[in-house]
Amino acid sequence: MPRLLLSLALILAFNLLTSLISGSVQAQVPFPAPPAEDAAPEAAPTSQSLQSLLDVLRDEAARNALIGELEAVVDGGIDPDPAAETTEPEQTVARRVADSTAQFAEGTLAAVASIWRDLRGIRSLFAEMPGDKMDRFANGWGPLLLTIASTVAIVWILTRAIDGWLRRGQRTSRSPGLRATFLAVVINALADAVVLVLGYAAGLLLALLVFGQDGDVTLEQTLYLNAFLVAGAIRIAIRAFVHPDRPDQAISHLSAAIQRTIYNRVKLVNFLLVYGIVAAVPIANAWFSLGAGRSIRIIVVTLAAIIALLAIRKVSRMLASEAQTAGPEASHTVSPGADMEADDVVDVIGDASIQAAATLWNRIWPWLASAYVIGVYAISVTRPRMMGEVIGTATLKTLGALALVALVFRVMKHAAAARAPVPRAIRGAMPELGGRLDGLAPLFLRLLGVASLLAAIALFVDGWGIVDVGGWLAGEAGGGLLWRVSSALLIVLFVILVWSVISSWIDHRLSLDLDGANVTARSRTLLALFRNAFTIAIFIFGIMIALSQLGIDIAPLLAGAGVIGLAIGFGSQKLVQDIITGVFIQLENAINEGDVVTVGGISGAVEKLTIRSVGLRDLNGIYHIVPFSAVDVVSNFMRKFSFHVEVVGIAYKENVPAAKDAMFEAFERLKAMGEHRVFILEDLDMHGVIALADSSVNIRARIKTHPGKQWAVGRAYTELVKEVFDERGIEIPFPHRQVFVTNETEKD
Repeated sequence: MPRLLLSLALILAFNLLTSLISGSVQAQVPFPAPPAEDAAPEAAPTSQSLQSLLDVLRDEAARNALIGELEAVVDGGIDPDPAAETTEPEQTVARRVADSTAQFAEGTLAAVASIWRDLRGIRSLFAEMPGDKMDRFANGWGPLLLTIASTVAIVWILTRAIDGWLRRGQRTSRSPGLRATFLAVVINALADAVVLVLGYAAGLLLALLVFGQDGDVTLEQTLYLNAFLVAGAIRIAIRAFVHPDRPDQAISHLSAAIQRTIYNRVKLVNFLLVYGIVAAVPIANAWFSLGAGRSIRIIVVTLAAIIALLAIRKVSRMLASEAQTAGPEASHTVSPGADMEADDVVDVIGDASIQAAATLWNRIWPWLASAYVIGVYAISVTRPRMMGEVIGTATLKTLGALALVALVFRVMKHAAAARAPVPRAIRGAMPELGGRLDGLAPLFLRLLGVASLLAAIALFVDGWGIVDVGGWLAGEAGGGLLWRVSSALLIVLFVILVWSVISSWIDHRLSLDLDGANVTARSRTLLALFRNAFTIAIFIFGIMIALSQLGIDIAPLLAGAGVIGLAIGFGSQKLVQDIITGVFIQLENAINEGDVVTVGGISGAVEKLTIRSVGLRDLNGIYHIVPFSAVDVVSNFMRKFSFHVEVVGIAYKENVPAAKDAMFEAFERLKAMGEHRVFILEDLDMHGVIALADSSVNIRARIKTHPGKQWAVGRAYTELVKEVFDERGIEIPFPHRQVFVTNETEKD
């Protein structure tokens, strides 16, 4: 399969080369067809024919007749000269193949002849130069070498100094995150730009003041300095993506060895092309001849193409080797299962998709890169005038697309561990907001990566003229679609941010660990209900607005929602009753979360409260969901205050005032206990004897407490009453039976 793909790529490149060659030969070396022997010379119009035409135009009837004939000819009704029509027979497939083969052979021979002619120009380098050429060479090579040596030395010194300073400043960031990596890339690029500008300025000043001729910079020095500036700018762009010394501070996520290999090879190709085309070729034209310049151009682009193809092959092998080495480790990745959370499943699927995309890209990029190198080489040796157009448009857009792809892979590598850029003060004030936004950050980065990949594909196909993406976006259809999609995405993003802020604020208010916060049960209940209603409302309205921005008519959706709501209202009367009753219960503040209530014959603590039902947890730990339609009476044990009612039975033989005094003493002991004293609101309310039961005299007293504390206070008070009664010998009767046995004398 690889050999077949390589053959196809070579065939395509060769066809591109030959078509360009044939086009170049036809455009530059026209061959006019010889006139036929029997062809009569074209007769020039005479004065007699012109006079006849004037007579026809002056006569109105003749002029109208002529106009009618011409209109009939235009409409296809009359053939002005049927005899002149010649119908050429349709060419057969064999004839077309023969013509293509002939053009192919002629184009190939012409290209080979042109390349050989250019290469023979290298002989002028060793031929005797004319006097003016010799003088220019003698006066130009010395200042040029001094300028080259000075700029190289200055750049070397500045690079070492700034690299040392950067290493000391970035020593602590051994494994930087995504933001730290981009910051390091920007700092390194700025440092390289400073070195480049200083080196260029120093070389220009030295060429002007020291190495120039009569205070002027020579043409050779100017060409070299221009090449120095262009090559340096390209080097800065290369180091932003692959850094040989600090690979963790580059946009690319490749290993150090691969980054070093790519950087060295691309730097060499950059050196050959820029210095060769921008400086060496014009200097050779000026010193020797145009043939020498063409020869140097052919040699330079050939060497650059060979180095590029070998580099592509080496890098692809290194990537394959690293992939095989990391294969066993990658096979242990977690796959989605039934025991995984939804967020974990999303992360696993996202990582698997990224890995599959990276594997596919690693397989196809060598063929694309090789085809590109071969195609550019064919253009450079056959149509050098097209190099500016190819490099200025297609190559730059291709490099931009590759930069986007590298950036996407770098971002996706850190997507799972991404955190939202929330300021520390806001994280401290609302920790829930930071956690919620941190959970959304990986999804946002993955969506951004998909959009960047689409932009890279669009940039690539637009650069090579496959699809005019720029023209389509500039038009009404493309621009409108881009604006609609962008506005819809911005609306969705805004809705998510607003929902995150409001929900985090509500969670913050509902937190029980807030120092000094006065969050009542009523506030917690209303905030929880508001969060649910706000979530439903904002997402429904946000989705509707986003759909309307995309050009979708939401009127049918709204009408359909109304019809569905009406149908639900008629068909689900119980649901409507639940909601209406729940609304009035909330308006009357009858139930709040945390209250102990009795609804529908079930008593328990309220754990969850919605607009339709209430969730209770009873004393046995059973959770009950009671719909409001089943609630006739709400008994709330926790409103304003509560009472513990103590009913004590004493024996009939006991003194009632003594029993009351014992109950007051138990109450005093209760108030002495610190954990219960704060919950007692008033003194003991003694009611006295309330019943003369079968075996006891019942005495009742009541203790007023904070809401919800009556049970704990009551348990403690009952225990103390038993303790005081035992100390005073007051009997608490219990049901018992007396059996009387009589002794009777048996009679015989």
